[in-house]
Amino acid sequence: MNKKILLQNYTRLNNSFTKTLTFHIGADAGFFSEFNNMIFAILYCLENKIRFRLYSKKANFSVEHGWRDFFEPFCEEKTSFLHYRYNRRAYQIQNQRKLPPKILKVISGDTYLTQDIWNSIRNKDFAQKKFNIPEFEIEEANLLDASKVIIKMIWRYNQESKEFVDQYKNSIFLPEDYLSMHIRAGDKSNETDIFHIHNYIKIASKITNIREAFILTDDYRIIENLEKDYPEWRFYSLCEKNEKGYIHSDFKMLDCSRKRLLQLKLFASIDICAQSSHFIGTFSSNPGMYMGMRIGEEKCTGIDHDSWVLW
Repeated sequence: MNKKILLQNYTRLNNSFTKTLTFHIGADAGFFSEFNNMIFAILYCLENKIRFRLYSKKANFSVEHGWRDFFEPFCEEKTSFLHYRYNRRAYQIQNQRKLPPKILKVISGDTYLTQDIWNSIRNKDFAQKKFNIPEFEIEEANLLDASKVIIKMIWRYNQESKEFVDQYKNSIFLPEDYLSMHIRAGDKSNETDIFHIHNYIKIASKITNIREAFILTDDYRIIENLEKDYPEWRFYSLCEKNEKGYIHSDFKMLDCSRKRLLQLKLFASIDICAQSSHFIGTFSSNPGMYMGMRIGEEKCTGIDHDSWVLW
């Protein structure tokens, strides 16, 4: 089913529901953490016959409009500033007074806010659920495969963003067959053990004879180390020589134009990874989780888990 038909079917089905949820994307975390959880919320709403609506105006990746700064709209969007404060992940709002969210629901006409469904999309039962959505030709699909359909439907750049993404992608010449690797650095080193670059090459060598790889990283020192230790390989990246690791708190402080360009460069890198012969990364990272959902587990290898996981 192509993207256009998927979106038409989704719009028709989504608008047929009477109960509503406004989901807040971009409340606090990095883009792919926010995006992945939005995908899960969309699936939850489809399964439970809840109309999905979006709030993104003050998202931490927003330039002016939020989601529509980069992508084509796929659902109704709400803009009330009250969503920014009182419509958040459950753990972000657990100490808030109960009255303001109730008032927000009355004002916005929402049955549910993000915190009301958060724990329902972040548990073992949801991770193991089988989805049946005939309008999308989803039948007894696991979470990963069902998510793949939703990503196909909504990952649609607006025209201006597409032009920038294409410029980034065309700025490097890639061979027809190449691997892609997401090697974590930056503030992620504080969240989980960083796997040594040698492990990536070791796994790659077991998978294929290809010796050309696109590297998704935010620290150019990783590229330098790869080139030094593996001269028989050829590495490509959009990472610039002055980049020494992504720090999310620093990213949020950037001016809008710089933030937008970095976001578009990330999207271009993700697209390049998706077009590779095989992706190697960490399923415990949000880009790795996203790649598994976008291109399928059979084209991905995790160096932290044997299979894709909801974490």
